[in-house]
Amino acid sequence: MHSLGEPPDSVTFGLEEALDLLASLEDCRYVLVNTDHLSVLSQVEHQIQLLSRKLGVDKGGPDVQ
Repeated sequence: MHSLGEPPDSVTFGLEEALDLLASLEDCRYVLVNTDHLSVLSQVEHQIQLLSRKLGVDKGGPDVQ
């Protein structure tokens, strides 16, 4: 158990969820290496929001499904 506002000690990802995250991050890496940085901003922001929500440290931003 963790205090409000602090991340939990551990986070569990399902296989499909972890594969989706990995694929998105790999796509972002590829784009950053080969093209313009700004073209991946929305993908990175989306993954950060998902991870923040999973960790319980989101600041109440837009709801991302």
